[in-house]
Amino acid sequence: MAVAENHGGISTALKLVDIEGKGRGLVASQPLKGGQIVLRDSPILTYSSFSLKQRQGAYSRYCAHCYKLLVSGNGTLACPSCCHPDDAIFCSSKCQSSALVFSHTPWVCQSLSYLRNCPVLVDQQPEDRQIQARYLVAAFNLAMVSPSSFQTLISLDGGGPQGAERDSNAAIFLHSIISSLPFPKGLSAPSVEITAALLSKDRCNSFGLMEPFSEHGERSVRAYAIYRNASFFNHDCLPNACRFDYVDGGTEENTDMIIRMIHDVPEGREICLSYFPVNLSYSQRQKRNEQVFGADSVLRSKTWNVCLSRPLKLGIACPRTRSNLL
Repeated sequence: MAVAENHGGISTALKLVDIEGKGRGLVASQPLKGGQIVLRDSPILTYSSFSLKQRQGAYSRYCAHCYKLLVSGNGTLACPSCCHPDDAIFCSSKCQSSALVFSHTPWVCQSLSYLRNCPVLVDQQPEDRQIQARYLVAAFNLAMVSPSSFQTLISLDGGGPQGAERDSNAAIFLHSIISSLPFPKGLSAPSVEITAALLSKDRCNSFGLMEPFSEHGERSVRAYAIYRNASFFNHDCLPNACRFDYVDGGTEENTDMIIRMIHDVPEGREICLSYFPVNLSYSQRQKRNEQVFGADSVLRSKTWNVCLSRPLKLGIACPRTRSNLL
């Protein structure tokens, strides 16, 4: 186990290392106590989990910047440029002004409007492909507004050559759509190869920001987020750490992810999360692990992190959403 290159922002309680058979991972740099917070991480990119096809009330449930649940009568604000009044609603003037500069720029607004009026995408493609198009718009916008954050995104694990190959068909189709977007003067649409690489980064590193519990006790995803350092945690069916988030909390950093230790661990022990819900039994997690990764799989960091909640409509946490709190 060798120490990997330093990665800014990782807690002093953790150390990024190269682990044989897994790739990069995080280990304890000192003895850790149960309940101890070992990482607080802010997303470098977020995007909505809703399809581009207009669904009554779907977009207007959550702030289009911080993704908090909107409360009726609390002075919500709309995007001044969106064609449909419910396309982008903000919980406050602060969220609106931040979004218009960073996450919902005029280019994003114009691009999403174009995609919503693209029949070959919204009428002929599955919901998952439409959400991938949302992600690509968010990623390309990130390259414009924060080149350093885009470089961080590109540097994340994407499953290697196999990951890019796996995403090649989606990349070819989406590139044909994305290349028609109104890129600013002097900028051209990224290549198919860059598009495939970005799709792999999303598949292998995104976490789901979960909706509140339904009356039936189920949850689905309201948005996806990619984090600079949390993406380095590997999976274990018996994790020693757990993810907490407070999306509907009162703080401005409501999309931050907090990682707490479940129990004490000694220095040098790898810190792992469960990519499956922790309220599942150990045998259930093993079964899910076998279904997703194969019976004899040795999990590499974030590889084959496929989200089952979209195609199967499970409405629960799963590998790609990486939510272990229900």
